[in-house]
Amino acid sequence: MKIRASIILISVGLIALAACTGNSPDGTPAPVGQADTLAQPAPPPAPAAAEGMVQLHSLAGTGLKFNGTYGHRAGGIQYYMRFHERGNVVLIAGRQEPGDTVDLRSFLGQNAKSGENNVHNAPVTWRNDSLFFTTMATRGAITYAGAVEGDSVRFLKESKITGKKARIAYGFIPDPEIITP
Repeated sequence: MKIRASIILISVGLIALAACTGNSPDGTPAPVGQADTLAQPAPPPAPAAAEGMVQLHSLAGTGLKFNGTYGHRAGGIQYYMRFHERGNVVLIAGRQEPGDTVDLRSFLGQNAKSGENNVHNAPVTWRNDSLFFTTMATRGAITYAGAVEGDSVRFLKESKITGKKARIAYGFIPDPEIITP
């Protein structure tokens, strides 16, 4: 038992001695005067590059309007999208009839969570005169590539699930004015 403890003690001492020799990791001696210096930790990443965070880029200057939604109706389904100046778009699709108690557009806040109430929230890339974003569905992605044309946006919408493509124009619908007494 004493021999085993002695071997462990000697081994720990040798490991500690080897760690304090001042050699670099590749075994070459450290330059004189630097053997006792501690390695400085790498600086933390910039806040914008934080892992898991999406970096948004302002959509100011794109021609988009931020005081309303863009809408399209097809086959009894109403499609709405609202662009936010900070760099994201929120989309929803569903049945919407005049007089419905819940307006689908009320779900399009800039911090809406994707996947709740058939809502998608995606960062938008603006390159040259074009807008690009991707939404994720249960079975795969749907990409949008388009441009602002006056009071509307036109997109080539492509399902990566089925391969189907469609050109769709979404007309601008201004927010209702709130009249205060």
